[in-house]
Amino acid sequence: MRPEVRIAWALAGALALTVFLIDALTPLDIAIAVFYVVVVLLVASSGGRTATVCAAWGCVLLTLAGFALSHDDSVSTGAIARCAVSLLAIATTSYLALRNQTATADLREQVEERKQAERALERTEAFLLDAQRLSRTASIATRLPEGTMWWSDEAYRIFDYTRDVTPSIDAILARTHPDDLALVRNAYENEKGGAPVIDVEHRLRMPDGAIKHVHYVAHVVQRSGELEYAGALMDITETTLAQEALARSTAELAHVTRISMLGELAASIAHETTQPIAAIVTCGDAALRWLNRPQPDLAEAKQSITQMIRDAKRASDVIQRIRAMAKKHEGPAARFALNGTVEEALELVRGELDRHSVAVRVQLAEPSPAVCGDRVQLQQVLINVIMNGTQAMAGQNAPRRLHIATRMFDDNHAHVIVEDSGPGIGEESAGRIFNAFFTTKADGMGMGLSICRSIVEAHGGRIWAEGAAQGGASLQFILPVDRETCDEQPAG
Repeated sequence: MRPEVRIAWALAGALALTVFLIDALTPLDIAIAVFYVVVVLLVASSGGRTATVCAAWGCVLLTLAGFALSHDDSVSTGAIARCAVSLLAIATTSYLALRNQTATADLREQVEERKQAERALERTEAFLLDAQRLSRTASIATRLPEGTMWWSDEAYRIFDYTRDVTPSIDAILARTHPDDLALVRNAYENEKGGAPVIDVEHRLRMPDGAIKHVHYVAHVVQRSGELEYAGALMDITETTLAQEALARSTAELAHVTRISMLGELAASIAHETTQPIAAIVTCGDAALRWLNRPQPDLAEAKQSITQMIRDAKRASDVIQRIRAMAKKHEGPAARFALNGTVEEALELVRGELDRHSVAVRVQLAEPSPAVCGDRVQLQQVLINVIMNGTQAMAGQNAPRRLHIATRMFDDNHAHVIVEDSGPGIGEESAGRIFNAFFTTKADGMGMGLSICRSIVEAHGGRIWAEGAAQGGASLQFILPVDRETCDEQPAG
């Protein structure tokens, strides 16, 4: 028990004894028992509900005992009235004290709940601040039409402003990269126009010249009859740089794979180049003979020279395709006919197909679907898929057939199909052949089809493998059809 409580109870006990002795032993004609209310109040101020009730009943008993001891058989009406007033005072005081205790307990409970709510809010705010700092995601609220803004602490950090800077669109534009100013202004105008969702990625140029990449997403909410945008600003600099590094690594790996693939096609390439060169030599000899005759035959010589030019162009085209495959290609996306790319890929692997006695059947869609992307990378996909089918049939005695087709998959996608008559794809391998380092070849790296998937997906397409209807394997991929909207941007 606390010292102050012991003192209060001691005073209450002493006062109750004093009042009782005066009431019982003195002939005073006053309602001395009324002073018991002080006893009740002292106990109520320092004790609980039970103590107050016990004190109240104790005072009632003392009042009645004092009344009985101070009066004989003849009791006056005034004495009874004074006793009744005392009892009424004790009862009223006790009721009010108990009521006050209940109200105080409720108030304390409310205060405690408020404190707990405030502590929970502080914890939540601390967690939110930590989460925003760790995820580099800030909160931005914009109230319209006046355009007033509120930023979280993380927003100040992302924009590299101190807390004394007033949040505003001007402050944001001051940090926006010059090339992205129009993009940010347009997003703000869309907010002012009441667009339901705002989603924009742009760059910030900081005072020290550093570049940050951010992604802002906001949606409109109605509060008190006013429009307000609740938004999140994410610092995606590290993610963007990581994606760019991954794209560079993928391009490097694709280049290495192309070089390796050209090594595998060396015999085919040699055949494709020596054949027109030999034809050039033959036509040159013929042209010389026509010109060295006593009566030069210019028409025949012209025909031979024309054939030389045609074969030289053919050899030049082969060399150009080889150079394109060997080059580190990071050119802009371009619009091209898919059928032409299939035909060029077939020309590069024609020697390998002949060497393995593979009969090729080609069915090309008319008109040719047009796609947007990196022609060399997609040519690499086709060569890799064709070579896989050719190598899969290399050890079999049955007829070796390769079916290559282009067609429309739906209104928005072109479809390329390469089917072989080899042993097919096992169920275990079907879901793994596009994984990096998975291969069924003894000397394979397991990167070819993985890179094919990366290239196709970077072009907005999808690649998959399944069993062919006539046996063997069918590797297929789809690419978005270009509607003459091919932008001058790096493919992939």
